[in-house]
Amino acid sequence: MRVEPWLVASVLAVVAPGILYARHHRPEEGPPVLGRIAPFTLVGETGRALSSADLGGKVWVADFVFLGCTESCPLLTTRMSHIETLLQEEATRRGNPLPVRLVTFTVDPVNDTPDRLAAYATRWHADPAVWTFATGSLDDVQHVVADGFKIAFGKVDNGAGAFEMMHGNYFVVVDGEMKIRGYYSSDRPEEMSNLARDVLRLATVGTGGTGASGAVVAKGGPS
Repeated sequence: MRVEPWLVASVLAVVAPGILYARHHRPEEGPPVLGRIAPFTLVGETGRALSSADLGGKVWVADFVFLGCTESCPLLTTRMSHIETLLQEEATRRGNPLPVRLVTFTVDPVNDTPDRLAAYATRWHADPAVWTFATGSLDDVQHVVADGFKIAFGKVDNGAGAFEMMHGNYFVVVDGEMKIRGYYSSDRPEEMSNLARDVLRLATVGTGGTGASGAVVAKGGPS
């Protein structure tokens, strides 16, 4: 998969400051709790079950894409890829793996099978120990994405006798207790810095604390 050099540079420019900030600012309280994800079981890119229990005790970042998307999804995946790189670099610096996972949910589970997601993960050089991809039945994905994350998605008639998938372009941070701790718009570069900062803080101090503290502010969810 070809990624424009300017896009790579811009992603690094907006995400890296959050990592640097979090290294030196570790307040006791984390971002506010905005909701909770109910237990779920989907299917990972390996074809094996992927459940909320597999993510318990870890901070994780979720995004929502579909493989037929050529507009917003490549940007989402590029940014997720660089979050992965920056987190791995931070883990190397600390000498220990970070309790952080990245999870990409397809919003087109009918077409995005585990095999297709596995090929997509390979093209993006996703480390399976850090970054996983989730699909499942349409009902199960609807339960997690729409009912749990409150991220709307669905098919929209494009007026030419065909349908397009529409979905929210948000990253969502979830803590180890399945509590939603922030929504971050992929359309606002400064929020990617906030995301990296908040993820690293939660991974450092744990999931306790329900209020915002100091200069760290979690972004609200979609209206």
